[in-house]
Formats: sequence, structure tokens, C-alpha cells
Amino acid sequence: MDKEGLDLRAFNMYGGFNQAGDEYHILNTKTPVPWCNVMANERFGTIVSSYGTVYSYYKNSQSFKISNWCNDWISFKQGETFEGIYDKNYNLVYGFGYSKVKQEDDDVEKEMDIFVSSDEDIKLHRIMLKNVSKDKKVVSISYCIDAVMGVVKDVNRNYVLSKKTDNAIEIKNPYSLEFSNCIAYITALANSKECKIEYLPNEYKVSVSVELEREEQAEFTIILGCTENIEDINRIQEKYSTVEDIKSEYDKTIDYWRRLVVKKMKLEDEYLNILANGWLLYQTIVCRLFARSGFYQSGGAIGYRDQLQDTLALISTWPDKTRQQIILNASKQFEQGDVLHWWHEHSGAGIRTYFSDDYLWLPYVLSEYVNRTGDISVLNEKTPYLEDKPMNGNREVYDVYKNIDKYDTVYEHAKKAINYALTRVNDKNGLLKIGDGDWNDGFSNIRGESVWLTFFMISVLNKFIYLANMKFEYELVKEYEDKIEELKKSLLENAWDTDHFVRAFFENGEILGSYANKECKVDLISQAWAVIAMVEDKTLHDRLEKCLETADKYLVDRKLGIVKLLYPAFNNAEKNNPGYIRAYVPGIRENGGQYTHAAVWLSKAYFEINNYKKGEEILKMINPISHSDTKEKADVYMVEPYVVAADIYSNDEHPGRGGWTWYTGSSGWLYKVIEDYLADNKK
Repeated sequence: MDKEGLDLRAFNMYGGFNQAGDEYHILNTKTPVPWCNVMANERFGTIVSSYGTVYSYYKNSQSFKISNWCNDWISFKQGETFEGIYDKNYNLVYGFGYSKVKQEDDDVEKEMDIFVSSDEDIKLHRIMLKNVSKDKKVVSISYCIDAVMGVVKDVNRNYVLSKKTDNAIEIKNPYSLEFSNCIAYITALANSKECKIEYLPNEYKVSVSVELEREEQAEFTIILGCTENIEDINRIQEKYSTVEDIKSEYDKTIDYWRRLVVKKMKLEDEYLNILANGWLLYQTIVCRLFARSGFYQSGGAIGYRDQLQDTLALISTWPDKTRQQIILNASKQFEQGDVLHWWHEHSGAGIRTYFSDDYLWLPYVLSEYVNRTGDISVLNEKTPYLEDKPMNGNREVYDVYKNIDKYDTVYEHAKKAINYALTRVNDKNGLLKIGDGDWNDGFSNIRGESVWLTFFMISVLNKFIYLANMKFEYELVKEYEDKIEELKKSLLENAWDTDHFVRAFFENGEILGSYANKECKVDLISQAWAVIAMVEDKTLHDRLEKCLETADKYLVDRKLGIVKLLYPAFNNAEKNNPGYIRAYVPGIRENGGQYTHAAVWLSKAYFEINNYKKGEEILKMINPISHSDTKEKADVYMVEPYVVAADIYSNDEHPGRGGWTWYTGSSGWLYKVIEDYLADNKK
């Protein structure tokens, strides 16, 4: 064991947290899979890993990759490579907004700080060298990108052009439909005359060589940037022309992120305390809101429900961002009340679907925001609608959707979403139609009604009544109160099965989530949201307690430390096909694995009924640090200990293995639940 490991918390022979909990040190970079750090601002970002640099992008992480993105951890190929540093026997330190590479070879100490400026579209590699031998040394460091300048290397690479200027390599793709005016550039900045810089434009490579006397040190910086204004390159070179300039930018970046994400909660559990005081907010902001990319997925798009939920976590810490997201999302609504499922902000292209929960997250988040902040001005902000492009019999349509010259207040947009949802109630059983999926996209073929969505509708109405009262819409308040009682009555009469609530009804009227099923007898989110939505009704207390007991019995696996989304998994036994969820192997992702998003909701449900012991138990169980604080655990879990995984497998061949990390909405929900129920020991 490296001596440094003795000073690290939750050390697992690969790495551990420093004593403050705000850095993760990787001492053995042969991690089971790449352990990553995401660094980004709202336009530019990069991902690095224990296996090397993953890639960098500009403006949109899916549509305009500067360097090549690879998510194959078995035959991983770096999008950006170094020679002379970050190439052998290196250690890593990950922090909020920065990564450090530490390496020593041939009696030369090497350290590199990698960070993305908070307000410039650049990534800086600040490299420091020290000769600790008795002899003079010539040290060379090279940096090379596998240029893409588009979506996919195989499609775009043949169109990439590069040239050398006096002190940079400029790279562009003039044939790109949306980014032809974007210029990526690589430049090296060194104060010492002893540093020799060589640019190799055909290889997209820069090399820096320096001669070091005994005990001598040197420092220089390699910058990767992108711009639509050629004059920016000279401006950046002048702005960061000295060592002090680079150091100042580094300090500013660290300070920017610390102010955004580092909190001072005092939680009783050590591991929850580490996550809640930096890592959860960092994951939510840098990955979900800024980069919208990770090692396992490079999406780039803004998800209507996804980013609204992410900003729930920011209401008390960055309320302006929540407000901004609410207003933006309101402008992505059609006049009838439905919305884009996701869209690319740079082009306006997005997808219109029959998903049934997207639009309801607007009134949910708006109500929560106003209730928590008291900011009623957001209700009167006016935003436009989208042009109506009919579905024409298609289940989804991808197109460019522009705003029309018709505006409504955010409040009216939210009300329209609610009223549209209420038109989609089945007259026979009084439940809301599922469309092509509700929160669970995998239920794409059910086409009947969603029990979970009906619970969610009740919760939305309960929250929105607060706003309707503020607007003096007392008739609307009465209408919504009556509707809540109707929906509750429909659920209790049609959706209760012995000791739990079922999940959905197929179009033919058959049930999903019942003991009569061979697959998916019990589904987690119906139980969790039954409690969240109806906890105020004291007459239902025993029934709500019972459905949580059933969830605990069938879905909480204390041996693996996971909470399954449903039980048992789909394995083609049923005649009714629920959708593409069956494409997943049993016990993987939504198909019977832990979907952490939902597991957090179970914890929330326990807190709602004041069962803090069970609520905290679930949070401790799903905490990634708990799955990786020894080498034995880390080798099973495989993925990063410091960020939340979207899913954990219950599959017999890979029990307890983490799925994709970073790019998951569960980080924001986990923070919010901790903040709402445990911060300052709220018990």
C-alpha cells in the first residue's frame, strides 16, 4: 500500500477521499473500468479518466466533439494523448473543476493540472516539471488530439482541415452543417526561453521540450480551445501569457466550483456527509446541466423532464439556475399542452412524442421553486409556444421546432400542462393514459394507463393548488381538489392488489404489477409515489405502510445493498409485451436492477411517513461509497465511488455491479432528499 493511502478515507487500494472529502485520489489507475472526472462550463467541456483523456467538445457534447469519444472500456482508445506525462505510472487527483496528474520517471517530477475555465471556452493543461537528479535533463511533453470536429470520427474526419500559425494549430470542419465557422485550436504558452515548442498540424500535435539543470523547475501550459472568432486565439494567448495568469485562472476556477457545490451539512453518516457536501451537486451541475455527457453516454440534448428535475436540487443553492430552466422549458411547449421530450438548444431540433409525464414536471418544479423561494415574479414571465407540427400517425417526430408569436405566462404554461394531462384520463378506470411511456421509458408498448402517473398527477395538483391560491383562482382550486379525490378513488378501487399498488394497465385492460403476473409482480415507484402523493390522507395510513412493507420485502436486497425497480424481471414469460424494457437482460438497468433514481424516491417515501430510520437506511445502502470502500467491494461494484451510478445490477452473473455513472438524474434527487430531510438533523 502506498503510504498516502493510509491517510485516505474509504481507501480501497485503488484510491480514496482526502480528509476534507473534496478530492478523490487514485493511486492505482488500473481501476476495474475507467474512473472519470467531468470538467465543463456551459459551452465547453472535457472528460478525463484513469485510463487517459476521454474527449473534449464545444457547444454540444453530442453534435460537436473536438476529439474522439470512446465508451468502450475494454478496448478504450483515448481521444487525446500525452507523451511524457499522463502516460505511465501516474496517480490522479479529482476535485471540483480540476484534475491533477502526478508522475515521476527518470528522476523528473511531473505534475499537470487539467481544468476548464469557468468563462472561457478552453481547457488548460498546466504542466510543472522538476529535475530531482544530479544531472541535466531534457524533458519533452507532447499533446495530440484525435480530431473529429463533428458527431462521429468515421463521418467527419475526412473533412477536417488544419494549419499551423505562428503559435498555434487551427482546426476546422468547413463542411459541418451547424459548426462550419467553429475553429478549434491548440497552443502552448511558456515563459522560459529554454522551452522549445513545435507544432505538427497534420498530427494535431504540439510538443514542448525543456532543458533542466539539477533541481531546476519549469512550468508551461498547453491549451485546447474552440471559438467562432479567430481573434479569440490571440486574445487567449495574451490573457494567459504568464505563469501568474495561469495560476490565477486555476484558483478562480476552483473558487467558482467551491462556491457552487461545497456545502456545510453536518450529517451523522460519514459517507453521506462526503457525498452531500460537494460531490452530488458537482455531478448534477457539471455533468447533467453543463456537459450533458459522460463516459457511457454523450447525449448533448436537454431533456424536458431531466433538466427540470436536476434543478430541483439547486433551489436553495443556485435558485437562479432553477428559474432559468423553468422559463426555458416553458418555451418548449405546444399550444395543446404537450412538450418536446428533448431538444438541442443550438439548433432547435428536438423530438415530439407521446410520453406522458414530461409536461407535468413543469408545474411540479415551478410549484416547488415558488414555495421554497417565494419568488412569485417567475409566474408572470412570458414565454412563447412552439409551432405545431402534427405527428401524422407517427409515435415520435424529430424535427426543428421554432417558437411562434404567441406567448403565455409561465403560470399559464404550467396550468396548460396540467389541464392537458387531465384530458388524458380513461373514463373506464379513471387513470391517466401512459402514452408511449411515463417515467419508465421502457414501458413503450403498454398504451393503456399508468398507476404511477396518476399518483404523480395527484402530487402535482397538490403542489399547484398553492400557486392557484396565490393567483386567487379559487374555482380552479376547488376543481383540482375535486379531481384529487376522484383520482384517489379510482386508484383505490382499481389499482390495489392485496398489499401493494399495481403499476399499469395494458390497452386490453390486463394488469401489470400484480401478483397475477409472472413478471413484474411488484414495481417500486407505484409504492413510493403512493406515499408521496397521499401521505396527508390519514385514512390511508395503514395501506401506505403496507405497500412500503411489500416494497421492502420484494425489492430491497440488503445482501447486495440495492433497491430493485421491479420484481421479478421480465424474461419473455408474459403474453403482453410492455416494451423495450425486455431488451435488457433480466437484472440489468430498468429490468429488475436498481434504478437509483427510483431507489431515492423510496427513501423519500419513508421520510414522508416520518420513518427516518428506514429512509436513512436506504440512502446509506445506495451510497456509492458504501459499495466501494474496500478492494473486494470495489472489484464487484467496478465504477466510481465518488459519483452516483444510474443503475446497479441484480443479474446473477454480475450481482452488485454498477452501471453507467455521472450522467444520471439520481444525483440531484439524492441531494434534494438529503437536504430536505437530513440537513441540520431534520428529524
